[in-house]
Amino acid sequence: MSEVAYFGMYTDAGNAAVMNIVEGAISNDLSWSEVVDCLSALSANEEFAECMDTMVREMVYSAIFEESYYYDGQPDEAQEWESYDPDC
Repeated sequence: MSEVAYFGMYTDAGNAAVMNIVEGAISNDLSWSEVVDCLSALSANEEFAECMDTMVREMVYSAIFEESYYYDGQPDEAQEWESYDPDC
């Protein structure tokens, strides 16, 4: 299993849940609308409510649609995206 990426969630469990959505979206070629639906469904769980925050959504969008890199929370330090098969 690869290291969990940072998506602006409050917990490692939240980042892992969002990472599953991101990797599922990449492997299944989901549209942004479909990704937002997944994030919205996840946010129904109080533990992951912040996944609809602007910062989280922007990081998710970037990871899926812009480049094959994600922002790890550190300025000027992009890390290469590493995929694994999600249970999404």
